[in-house]
Amino acid sequence: MHNQIASFRAALDARPVSRFQWLLLILLALLLVTDGYDAQVLGYVVPALAQDWGLEKSAFGPVFSANLLGLTLGSLAVTPLADRFGVRRILLACVLIYASLTVLMVFADSLNTLMIARFICGIGMGGAMPSAMALMSEYSPPRLRTLMVTLAACGFSFGGAAGGFVAAGFIDRFGLQAVFLAGGVTPLLLFPFLWWMLPESLPRLLRDAPPYARLRKVTARMLPDWQPPAASVEQNAREQGSKLTVVELFRNGYARPTLLIWATFFVSLILLYFMISWLPSLLLESGLKLNEANLVTSMFLFAGTLGAICMAWFADRLKSKVRLLSGVLAGAAVCTILLGLNHDNPRYLVACVFAAGFCIIGGQLTLNAFASNFYPAHVRATGTGWALGVGRFGSILGPLFGSLLLAMHIPVEQIFFFCAIPAVIAALLIIQVRSPVTAPFSGQPRSAADGPAVPSGEVAESGRR
Repeated sequence: MHNQIASFRAALDARPVSRFQWLLLILLALLLVTDGYDAQVLGYVVPALAQDWGLEKSAFGPVFSANLLGLTLGSLAVTPLADRFGVRRILLACVLIYASLTVLMVFADSLNTLMIARFICGIGMGGAMPSAMALMSEYSPPRLRTLMVTLAACGFSFGGAAGGFVAAGFIDRFGLQAVFLAGGVTPLLLFPFLWWMLPESLPRLLRDAPPYARLRKVTARMLPDWQPPAASVEQNAREQGSKLTVVELFRNGYARPTLLIWATFFVSLILLYFMISWLPSLLLESGLKLNEANLVTSMFLFAGTLGAICMAWFADRLKSKVRLLSGVLAGAAVCTILLGLNHDNPRYLVACVFAAGFCIIGGQLTLNAFASNFYPAHVRATGTGWALGVGRFGSILGPLFGSLLLAMHIPVEQIFFFCAIPAVIAALLIIQVRSPVTAPFSGQPRSAADGPAVPSGEVAESGRR
C-alpha cells in the first residue's frame, strides 16, 4: 500500500492544486469553525446562565471539567477508530454527536444535565479536529501540506473567537439558548455538504480490491490520469501490524519521537491555556482598563492565526521543520518574559502581546500540523489525536498553574517569567524529534531527518517534510 500512497502523493505534488482540493480545505475549515465555536460556547454563556439559574459561576466548574474530560477521551479513543474504520465515517459521526448535543443543551435545566451533555459533546469535538486534520493531510500536495493543514486548523481558533461575538449579539436579543442553537444547527446544515463531498482516507480506499472503484471516483476530481500501481506483497504482509493502532505509534522506531511530541504538546499547551485563561487579568494588573485588556487579548488571538499561516508557509519551504518550531517556541518564551518587563508604555505592551500571540498560538497550530504530517498514513489520525489528547492534560494544568501563582500574590513580572519556562522546555523537546533511521515496512536504512519516516517508494516526498 505504501508504494501506492507514494505514487499518489508524487502525482499530487507534480500538479497544481485542484478545485476539489481547495473545496475540501474550505469544507474542513468550516467544519472546524463549528467545532471551535462549540468548544468555547459554554464559557461565553455561563455568566448569563448562572444568573438565570441563580447559581454562582463557580458551580459550573464540574461542567467545564466534564467538557475537558470528553475532549481528552475523544482525542485518545475516537481517533484510533478513524484509522481503523475510516476517517470519513468517524469524522461525520463526530459532527453529528457534537451538533446534536449542542442543540439538546437548549433544553438543559440542571447542572447534571448540562454536565452530561457537555461530556458527550466533548467526545465528538475531541475526535473531530484530529480526524479533519488527518484527512486534509491525506489530500494536500506534499509541497503545501503544512500550509493547507494549518489553514484548516485555523478554523478552530476562528470559531472559538467568533463565539464571543455571537454571544454578545444573541444573548440580549434572543436569549442564551439561541447561542447553543446556533452552535448546533450550523454544523447540521453543513452536514449534507460534508456527506456529499468528503472523501474517505486514502489508506482505507486502497484496501478495496482492484479496480478500486471508490478510489477512482476521488482521484477523478484531482488526478484523472493517475492509476494506482500494484501493491507490494511484502509491504502488504508487513503493514498488517497490530490491530490496536496506538501500538503503531511505538513501532518501527517511532517510540522516542512519539514521546517527545507528546511531551512537547503537554508543556506548550500549559502555556497556551494559561495565557488564554489569565492574560486579561494580568493585563488588568498591569494597569489596563477592562475594555482595553479584552481588546488586547483579542489581538493576542488574531496574531496567533496570522502567525500560524506565516509559519506554515515557511515550514513547507524548509527541510528542518523541528528547528523552525523550536525557534518559534523559544521566541514565545522571550515574548512572554518581555510582557512582564515594562508596563508603563501601552504601545510596548500591545507589541509584546501581539508577538506573544504570533509565537504561542501560531506555534501551537503549526505544531498540530507537524504532528498530523509526521506519522504514516495508516496511523495519522491516531498520531494527531493522541498528541492532542496528551496535550489536553497540559491545557487543564495551565489555568490551575495560573491560579496558584495569582493566589501566592507573586508580582506580574515574575508570573510571566515562570510562564516562559514551559515554552523553553517545549523548544528543547521538539528540537530532538527525528524520523526513525529505518524506514517502516521496508527495512531499508535511511538518514535521520526532521520529517516523518519514508517507506520505500516515498523518497520523492521525503525532502519536503
